[in-house]
Amino acid sequence: MSEADPQTAESASSHKKLLAVTQRRLEKFVSLFAKVLVSDHPDTIHDARVWTRRLQETFRVLFPKPRTGKNRKLVRTLRQVRRSLGNCRNTDVTIGLIEDKLDSATTSTAHKAWDLVNDYLREKRERQMARARNELAQHDITQFVTRTRSVLRPNGLQREPEELLKRSVEEALAGWNEALREAKENSQVGQIHALRIAGKRLRYRAELLAELGDTSMKPRVKSLKLLQDKLGNWHDRYVLLQLIAEFIGRPDFLVENPEAGRALLAQLARERHKNELAVSAILKSAEKTCDAWSEPRAGIVQA
Repeated sequence: MSEADPQTAESASSHKKLLAVTQRRLEKFVSLFAKVLVSDHPDTIHDARVWTRRLQETFRVLFPKPRTGKNRKLVRTLRQVRRSLGNCRNTDVTIGLIEDKLDSATTSTAHKAWDLVNDYLREKRERQMARARNELAQHDITQFVTRTRSVLRPNGLQREPEELLKRSVEEALAGWNEALREAKENSQVGQIHALRIAGKRLRYRAELLAELGDTSMKPRVKSLKLLQDKLGNWHDRYVLLQLIAEFIGRPDFLVENPEAGRALLAQLARERHKNELAVSAILKSAEKTCDAWSEPRAGIVQA
């Protein structure tokens, strides 16, 4: 009896690990999808969106372009689910920020202004949640699971896991570096937002590598997470600005509530100034993150 080829055995083991991680991410997503249908807790909405992105990036690793129709459908479904919950998530974050403003309000005018916005957003959130659930109902989750299982076969991967993972991270890192370059050249909202999204793509692929045993990914993921936290705070304030502007812009609001309107306009100016200052700190942190990723990689991504 001939001995088993060590390279073949290692490849089979890598396939098995990658598919096991994907299975865990699938289970997490499906459980949160079901939970969102019966719970509107902000943490549930947030977690559901996070795990759609984690599973989506896993699919993008497993099924690089050009993708088949079935594989494209899986990625598209995850993106649609995440977008359906996006408005609810933004409103949840803004309500949390406004509750902090209410706690720290020092005048009755400011307190009344934030109370008005808070009531408006809570009503808005109820409508958003109902709309989101209607959209989620259009997705056949059982069919999604069946399709996923049909493509998650050990012999279904057309390339070696090491090659797939290495290329996927290199692709995401190149995209992140390009987003950073553009943000440094023009630090407007669109460019900062693009850097945030590119960072998520890189982070979730790097987390996949870490789960598969690449210890060099852990400090890189940590550095990226610190940056993403800063970007998240920047994004939350930006959404706050948008929703306050939407509230103030309603017909007759300023006519009927001039004092509350002045208080909110002043707050808009302060929050906008905070975000302008935050961009400089974000770009400095991004440079440190870039340095962390420039070190030689080890483990599973080495050729």
